[in-house]
Amino acid sequence: MKIAAPRLRAQLDSALPEEIDDEERLLDLGLEDIDLSDLEAEHLEIGGCRLTRWKLAGSDLDKLIVVDTELTQCDIANARWSDAALTRVAITASRMIGFAGPGASFQHVTVRDTVLDFASFRFAKFHKVELTDCRLQNADLVSADLTGAVFRRCDLSGVEFSQVKAAKAVFVDCTWEGAKGLASLAGATVAASSPIDTLAFTSAVTVAAGIQLAHPDELDQP
Repeated sequence: MKIAAPRLRAQLDSALPEEIDDEERLLDLGLEDIDLSDLEAEHLEIGGCRLTRWKLAGSDLDKLIVVDTELTQCDIANARWSDAALTRVAITASRMIGFAGPGASFQHVTVRDTVLDFASFRFAKFHKVELTDCRLQNADLVSADLTGAVFRRCDLSGVEFSQVKAAKAVFVDCTWEGAKGLASLAGATVAASSPIDTLAFTSAVTVAAGIQLAHPDELDQP
């Protein structure tokens, strides 16, 4: 699976509007250390931007559009981006604890070294998306479409996978302790370098199916 990288101009602007309202367009910007915490807007468009150490924590951006953009070391904790559309976006070393993207669409998106504990992606669509070295403890992926998504070395402890679509999804060297709804991962591929990790996933699936494993000596003999 080849994921298209963001397409940015060689020279980026540094003029940010004093106020950001509904339907604002932030295009071709290269800015660092911008604080837009708790920003509220609808139909905001961000395109061709390189955003470094931006604070978008607590933002409520309904139907946000992000195209050809890099976000590095950004704080997006507890943000709510309902029905957002992200295309050719790279997120690196960022904080997305408690992020909510219900109904969001992610296409050609990479997420690396990012913390997404308690994030919610209910009914979101992942098309050509790769998450690498991310932590998603207790994240909510109920009814998400993970078709073809790739998770590499991610901590999926406590993640809720109920009713996901996972055909051709790939999970490589991930942590599964306490993950739920694993029966919904039919059609996915799970690869582990360590036999211990393979056993951990097998045990998690067994528990999810309500099957109890035991040694014969532990059972009462007739």
